[in-house]
Amino acid sequence: MLLSKQRKYGLVSIIFLIICLTLVACSSKQDTGPSKDELKKEEKAANSDQGKNGKENIDSLLEAPLPPEDTQSFLAYPSGAFSEVFYDDNQEAIEEELKKLPALKEEANEVEIEKYWAKLLSLFAEDYPNPERLIEDWKKDDFGNPELGDPRLAFKENYNVEIILDASGSMAAEMDGKSMMELAKESIQTFAANLPSEANVALRVYGHEGTGDEKDKNLSCASNELMYDMQPYDETKLNDALNKFEPSGWTPVAESLIKAQEDFAELKGENNTNIIFLVSDGVETCDGDPVEAAKKLAESAITPLVNVIGFNVDSEGQSQLKQVAEAANGTYSTVRNMDQLQDEFNRSQEMASKWMDWKLGAETENINTVLNRESSILEFKNEWAEKSSLEIRNLDEAIFFLYKNDQISTEQRELLKKQRNARYDLANNSENQVYNDLLKLAQESYREMEKEINEKYKQDN
Repeated sequence: MLLSKQRKYGLVSIIFLIICLTLVACSSKQDTGPSKDELKKEEKAANSDQGKNGKENIDSLLEAPLPPEDTQSFLAYPSGAFSEVFYDDNQEAIEEELKKLPALKEEANEVEIEKYWAKLLSLFAEDYPNPERLIEDWKKDDFGNPELGDPRLAFKENYNVEIILDASGSMAAEMDGKSMMELAKESIQTFAANLPSEANVALRVYGHEGTGDEKDKNLSCASNELMYDMQPYDETKLNDALNKFEPSGWTPVAESLIKAQEDFAELKGENNTNIIFLVSDGVETCDGDPVEAAKKLAESAITPLVNVIGFNVDSEGQSQLKQVAEAANGTYSTVRNMDQLQDEFNRSQEMASKWMDWKLGAETENINTVLNRESSILEFKNEWAEKSSLEIRNLDEAIFFLYKNDQISTEQRELLKKQRNARYDLANNSENQVYNDLLKLAQESYREMEKEINEKYKQDN
């Protein structure tokens, strides 16, 4: 009986031991983690995600407008961040930007090479002179001529100019050792000082309160102030007005145009030459519609001449500001330094001088219109050639740096140089086409010129 019990207990012990060993084995198996097959699947998925993210990053780095293929798209193409600068004079900044571009793989396909070229061009494309703008300059040079057929350019009793200045935070960026805001203020002071004493000038500023932080957006977008009321130039008062603000917050372009229309409310176009300069270094950031605001401004009873100036603005900013200018039946120009900004203001000063002569009954110099136009066409052609030469030199330097820095191979370098040569040919062909067209237009009336130039070179922004 005792033996039977011992056997029974022994059998129980053996069963218990087997159960324990089984549990330990299961536990051990669970601790080993995924199988080899499972690990391979995870690794493949991870690599796939990494490759996808890498491609997205590359695409983001190479994002750029499509290169132009004809004269019209050539003229519409935005100027680059390094336009109008010499590579050697800005080598450090340029090469820091070029280093951000991804190294091309040896097996890079044609599409990837084209994307690389598009990015390079977007950095160095020059701001070529536009024939539409030249026609507008001819009209302003002939200010007061009844043949113009534009009531905005007829001599009227009063001459009023308002400058709308962007005071958003980005205007603190330095250029030639000074902030863009400092340069703009100096240009405004010089411009106003050279106006005839009988002319009126005003200054409106926007985005000068708060900061660029999201928490300050409402405050900054609501900051839109007439710093210097419409009145003759007073040096002390204008200086005081210019000292009241510094670059600060957001960019309410649309609201500034709405407010400008209110500023001119009592100055109807029938008896007033009303001129507006909008100076901005970026796009609308306050959820307004500047194009719609510009359209309403143009259709209002103040019938203003609107000049939109992109101050060192990027391609996105150029695109939007060109649309604003077009909606306002005005002109657009990109400026990269103080001299160019001053040149834009000077166009109005020349008109003001003619207005003053008319008001005083003085005889104005009789200039041969056709000869004057032909002279400006030659200047146009020379400016185009200079820009093309600078652009090609800079692109050559950039391509060589990328090769030297092992970002592109020998073969890829040659492919990019082919793209560069095609760009040069397009620039030359476009220059000759526009030059010959302008020479023909110089003999025609303003109505004929505008019709032809719009049909041939009208830009769709």
